[in-house]
Amino acid sequence: MIGVAILTYILASIFAIAGMGAAGVLIPNYIALGLSVHAAMLLGLTQNTAELTVATGLNWKRGLIEWRKVAKVFVPAAIFVPLGAYINIHIPRVLVLVAFALFLLFALYRMLSSGRIESSDGWKIYLLGAVEGFTAGLIGMDAAPIALIAFSYLFGNPKKVSANTAAAALGVSSVTLATYLVLLPSIPIATGTLVAIATAGFLGGITGALLMHRIKPLYVRYTMLAILSLAFVEITAKIFAARVPEMLYAVSVGAVGAGLLAFLYGTGKKLRGRRKALPAP
Repeated sequence: MIGVAILTYILASIFAIAGMGAAGVLIPNYIALGLSVHAAMLLGLTQNTAELTVATGLNWKRGLIEWRKVAKVFVPAAIFVPLGAYINIHIPRVLVLVAFALFLLFALYRMLSSGRIESSDGWKIYLLGAVEGFTAGLIGMDAAPIALIAFSYLFGNPKKVSANTAAAALGVSSVTLATYLVLLPSIPIATGTLVAIATAGFLGGITGALLMHRIKPLYVRYTMLAILSLAFVEITAKIFAARVPEMLYAVSVGAVGAGLLAFLYGTGKKLRGRRKALPAP
């Protein structure tokens, strides 16, 4: 258990820099310890809530959080979390993974491109909030990369993107945790395990937030890109390893492949456009 608590602390510290919870990476490790999937989800969401609570508090103290903009993402997310959790058992999990992989690619594209949202397109923020909540309910995590997409439209400063993503993800994690506690039967988790993981997450949130405040904004962006890239690789590996009917497997792999090609094409086009815009030496 000490080793798992240390791993939780390290990953929570890294993810807190980017404003995201580490549940997505930690849940498979909790399952490997012998916990059921739902027990691991509850433990991961508890860790997320502890990590993001302290990170959000420290970010708020630094004046990085704009609560009105956080509300634009969180309110629709909170409404759609129960719907996602309710239908979780009615669709193949591989389709949830495909959707999340595509959102990760779009989040990467947004981090590599520039541009703020127009005032007339504010509906995109509410829509992304609803999608985050629905996805969080489906996968039992905070779906923070989707919030990151929304805040990358609203802020040019990576530190503000990280801080406001963490605030929205905190709310979504809390609502998702509460929803699963209501929908799932009583799942036994040792009190000592729960306290150890929550404490590790809390300390990781402190470390990550303090690091985010000290390092340059560009390094915060690099951290986000690294985490999103690793998450995409992990999710894609799960899709390729999925044991599902052949047709569903082909559709799932094809959708991710098409999304990756679109990402590479769009990113390449953006980079070529920037080079052309540079003044001649």
